Amino acid sequence: MSDYKEIIIDHYKSPRNFGELGGADISMEESNASCGDMIRIQVKTQGEKDFIITEMKWQGVGCAISTASASMISEKIVGMNKNALEKFGEAGIIEMLGGEINPGRMKCATLAYRGLLKIFESHE
Repeated sequence: MSDYKEIIIDHYKSPRNFGELGGADISMEESNASCGDMIRIQVKTQGEKDFIITEMKWQGVGCAISTASASMISEKIVGMNKNALEKFGEAGIIEMLGGEINPGRMKCATLAYRGLLKIFESHE
């Protein structure tokens, strides 16, 4: 773990918004078949067709990268619609995690992001 940035270690040890979201509007599960990481995302939304996320909670089992990424994106996603999330994109995930992600770890880093995209796609 010594080569991970401090922010990743902080979010891994103390994940933000981890837990059950009572009264969630949408729930989605996503997994990374190559390593076994799994996440369940629950969100509250506002608006109809082009809704925004007003709150996110998540639960899951995963490595430091996927846990930290889910924790960080749970703070960033509030107020975003699908367009804003797509603009943030994988580049935003990499930047959020400190700038360098081994290509073999991208599926870990983007696990929560992919789950959030599915939430938006499932309600179009």
